[in-house]
Amino acid sequence: LAKGRLLGLQFEAMLEDGLYFDIAANTNRLALKMRDALAAKGVNFRYPSPTNQQFPILSDEIVDKLAEKFVFERWIRVDETHTAIRLCTSFATKEADVDTFINEINKIL
Repeated sequence: LAKGRLLGLQFEAMLEDGLYFDIAANTNRLALKMRDALAAKGVNFRYPSPTNQQFPILSDEIVDKLAEKFVFERWIRVDETHTAIRLCTSFATKEADVDTFINEINKIL
């Protein structure tokens, strides 16, 4: 319990002046930007998600190409040649990183 005060201070700082909600809104916006770019290329998604986590279904070949340049989780095997991956943005995700990902998607697809 002695450390509980320190944990509580972190939450207090995050909730002050809506900081937590500002960070979450930007994080979600960047994830939805990736989602929209993938959807524009005809990519389907394992689950609909309005959050910072997106689950596009891609061919294994495309997943392997993306894995050369980006970090993501191979979420679930969909069939013999397709995998759903988990893309996740955070407070540390930069718009330039998302743009780089989208540019690579546009080249590959």
